[in-house]
Amino acid sequence: MKLYQRIFIFLIFTLTISLIKAQDAGFTVQGAVQDHTMQGLNGVNIFVENTKINTKTDQNGNFKISYKKGEATLVFSLDGYKKLKKKINFGSGVPPVNIQLAEDRAAVQEVVVHGKGRVKALQDGAFTVSAIDVAKLANTTADLNQVLNRTTGIKVRQQGGIGSDYNFSINGMSGKAVKFFIDGVPLEMLGKGVDLSTLPVNMADRVEIYKGVVPIHLSTDAMGGAVNIITPSSSRNYLDASISLGSFNTQRINLNGQFKDDKTGIIMRINSFYNHSDNNYLMKDMKIWNAAKNEYELKDLKRFNDRYQSVFGMAEVGLENKSWADSFFVGMSQSVFDKQIQTGSNQEVVYGGVKQNGQAHNYFMKYKKTGLFNDHLDVNVYAGFSKSVQKATDTLMRKYSWDNTFEPSATSEKGGRTIIMQHEDRLYSQLGATYKIVEHHKLIFNYVLDYLKNTTFNQLEEEKKNVPPAKMTKQILSMAYQQEFFNKHWTNIFFAKYYQVGLQKMVFDPVTRTDNPAKDNFSSWGYGFATTVKITKGLGIKGSFERSYRLVEPQEIFGDGVAVTSNMNLKPETSNNVNVGLYYGHHWGQHAFRIEGAGYIRDTKDFIYTVPNLYNSTFKYENLSNIFTRGLEGEISYQYKRLLNVLMNVSYNKAYDNTKFANNSEDVVSATYKKDVPNQPWLFGNVNVSVGKDDWFQKDSRIELYYGLQMTEWFYKNWKSYGNPRNIPIIPRQTLHNIGISYSMKNGRYNLAFDVSNVGDALAYDNFKLQKQGRAFYIKFRYLLK
Repeated sequence: MKLYQRIFIFLIFTLTISLIKAQDAGFTVQGAVQDHTMQGLNGVNIFVENTKINTKTDQNGNFKISYKKGEATLVFSLDGYKKLKKKINFGSGVPPVNIQLAEDRAAVQEVVVHGKGRVKALQDGAFTVSAIDVAKLANTTADLNQVLNRTTGIKVRQQGGIGSDYNFSINGMSGKAVKFFIDGVPLEMLGKGVDLSTLPVNMADRVEIYKGVVPIHLSTDAMGGAVNIITPSSSRNYLDASISLGSFNTQRINLNGQFKDDKTGIIMRINSFYNHSDNNYLMKDMKIWNAAKNEYELKDLKRFNDRYQSVFGMAEVGLENKSWADSFFVGMSQSVFDKQIQTGSNQEVVYGGVKQNGQAHNYFMKYKKTGLFNDHLDVNVYAGFSKSVQKATDTLMRKYSWDNTFEPSATSEKGGRTIIMQHEDRLYSQLGATYKIVEHHKLIFNYVLDYLKNTTFNQLEEEKKNVPPAKMTKQILSMAYQQEFFNKHWTNIFFAKYYQVGLQKMVFDPVTRTDNPAKDNFSSWGYGFATTVKITKGLGIKGSFERSYRLVEPQEIFGDGVAVTSNMNLKPETSNNVNVGLYYGHHWGQHAFRIEGAGYIRDTKDFIYTVPNLYNSTFKYENLSNIFTRGLEGEISYQYKRLLNVLMNVSYNKAYDNTKFANNSEDVVSATYKKDVPNQPWLFGNVNVSVGKDDWFQKDSRIELYYGLQMTEWFYKNWKSYGNPRNIPIIPRQTLHNIGISYSMKNGRYNLAFDVSNVGDALAYDNFKLQKQGRAFYIKFRYLLK
């Protein structure tokens, strides 16, 4: 019997048993639990007294619970708050229940250690996920890339400073195999000026990092994993403003806010930021020609063509908690960026006049409604349209050196005098639905339509009206069945995804020496499952498997006009992903301890990877037949009250070429067979320690000290089998130290932070052995009114 047949029979069997054993739970009561400030409480335990029927509040304090008709007592409890009981009459037409819990002052200290919020609930779920409570880091000067780079299994490697391109890796899978979302919507919809290196931490409430298998509510072809940035969703009025200044003329300004009109219920939100940096850090031991001595000399010189600045603004208006919608918002955003390009994949090739700028507009609508069809159906809809223009300029007929001198050249800096214009129109829509069959059993559906039109041309030679656009239409249909047994101690999720992509592009014909229109289509099914078993209160195991596809991305096919050249012949990837994990948490008194471990396997066909062009320092995406990846990761954390936090993690990743015969031959063994994939760290880890004290200098204040260590073991820059084994370029071991201090007053209203990165000014490298900045200083002031 085939695997899919067994899975189908198992699903039918478990669904039948569930229907037979379904309780008479057709009457639902819903409501909200708040604290004394009317703020919704997350993770409140709610159960029907003298039964095993229970639920928890969501991140906004809302809850739903079903029981048979008649009167029953609901019990509400949460660490740090006094337990409350309320009699409810279950039946038709029961109005919403509003509960307010009073603080239990004697237990407040233990809430910080033992409270199980949204972050911990995700970590204990069926998927392999790291969840970061970014709200706790809002006072630091770090951007989201720097925050995530401290996480288990994550490696972020930038080309340069703020605003530069970067390689984001999850468990060894990187590039476009990893997808980025903000509230479940692709981050690319906001424009090139908005990414993890420019987003301020103040804009995020938490970040969810899914490794390998991705839940279908994101409905993506993210074969390597996904990062979902969750923004604050409170209905309260607030204002969050900050300004950060630092080395290399770095300036970051962030303003977020929300206003709710109590009379009409209309909510208005704004998110905005500004980034600027000269990125003129010191490059060490650069080769400079000394004409007098007729030889090269090594000098330390500053970067001179790497300025970056970006502006982003988003406004939305809507309503919440209406009879026809739980939430409905419409909005728009605009982003503008301007960046100079100092170098590409090879820092020996330096540019003095290459630059890129652009802007993007985005218009969107969000709708959410739960509790339809007698509390069985939840619906979530998103529709958005974005329009962006990017311009890449390479017109100087010069060849630069690191001392900002140049020689006349017969070609431009990148080899061809160009002003590349790239126009993109994108329509993205998503429909999600969850149908509760019976208690603890539900079906989940998600459909995504992603349409993109790309017109790229050299403005010096062509006009837009004469260039036929390339088009991509991507559709992904996802379905899942989730079941929970033994009071949610065992959870299973079975899912299937249908992938379909259509390409309309121009392909070069070597016979006629012309570009001709061509169409290319791909479609296939993927499938998988995820399971978790909670053995005890703190101990659990989890596992997942997925047969997945990773569709090609616009930038990989069309290029970006600057660093990435086009490859119209790129094919989708396919992979079998396996994940297993174990976690254990324990607390005693005011101490808390947690340990997590995970292992994974990725068996990938037609692996898409970046290939550097050393001649002009650009990149190109190509397919490599087979790549096999396996790895291990572990994390240990300890917390004592609100005084001490210690977090240590380590990641091991082994990826090698599993293509035995080169070029589809049967007798020529590939030179890279069984060799490690180059330019990919195989061992790295982090240690983070913070010490904090409340009410030290004054009442309602907090001071916190931070220390972070980042270690990356040496790894090969190029294929081990190419060249003399003793002269293969490697990227040496790196150990970086970071420190910081923050001080908050008036219960967090006024905040001041000071951070020092790379304290020892160590020589550090990133993607393709490109030098990173040395020691840097940053200061930040934040004002929070809520």
